Amino acid sequence: MTRGGRMTLWAVGALLLIMVGGVWMMLNAIESRIDAACLATVARAPEVKLLTVEPDSDGASMRVTYPDGLELDVPKAPKRILSTLPGITEMLCHLGAEAQIVAVSPHCDHPPSIQSKPRVAVQPLDAEGVLAQKADLLIADSRLLRRDIGLIRSRVGAVLLLDTSRSLPHLAQAMRTLALVLGTEEAMERQAAFFRRMNALVETLERDASETPPRVLVVAQWDPLYVLGSGSLIDDLLRLCGCVNVACDLKSDASGTFSEELVIARRPDVILSLHGPLPDRLKTRWRTVPAVKDGRVLDGESDDLMRAGPRILDALERLARQLRDAR
Repeated sequence: MTRGGRMTLWAVGALLLIMVGGVWMMLNAIESRIDAACLATVARAPEVKLLTVEPDSDGASMRVTYPDGLELDVPKAPKRILSTLPGITEMLCHLGAEAQIVAVSPHCDHPPSIQSKPRVAVQPLDAEGVLAQKADLLIADSRLLRRDIGLIRSRVGAVLLLDTSRSLPHLAQAMRTLALVLGTEEAMERQAAFFRRMNALVETLERDASETPPRVLVVAQWDPLYVLGSGSLIDDLLRLCGCVNVACDLKSDASGTFSEELVIARRPDVILSLHGPLPDRLKTRWRTVPAVKDGRVLDGESDDLMRAGPRILDALERLARQLRDAR
């Protein structure tokens, strides 16, 4: 090849490098803007679309109308309730309805007195097990069992769907809905007390929030790395504590896999683990990450924090103290 040919190839190669470099810089700038928009400030409170609970025309049932137009008729003051989630079971007991619970999910273990109740699997749904309990009301989280509502309604008297796991305001609305359906003075008084305590706690957290929001990574599983993002209850608790979730732009709904490299790039100040201690492999790989370097990997593996139930306010107070002590 002539010298001129070699020079031409060199020039083409250099041009390609410049073009690739320009594209990389452009993509990096776009990613930086995404980061800036997502991570620069504490997220706004989630929107809670209100549902309505009103007495039906027959006087013996309540009609629950959801924001998307779905209407469910449920018995007023149900006598035989099947609870499909630990948090829902805890709410029922908190509202004074433990005696009406005829069966629970295999994961329900609080309060301890509930452990003698029959178990019915819901993930996947044990349709025949549901039928055997002869419940007049099955209560489920709308995110988990909405697709099965037709099958459920063919096996049980009525279904109530609650949005419990999206945010603290959603959980509070779910508790109020339960109290209205139960229809007792005790239930209404206890849900009102929950609201009062929740509002007082939120005001305190807003007053004590740091001017510089700490960045937090919430880990549900280490290998593969699985984290909680926006749309999860714990993400909303972080917001109330004045923190930014470094997985705030997670594409999946509320939780999903996350890049180990992105953890290094986003440099969380705190890591909240819901799945045991930080593995040695990641301790080495993330040694430059502030949360690891400064020893701010917090233990969040407690059922009151991971369950959408009445004990969530105790968990929120404890989480706020942990984050404050880690500053």
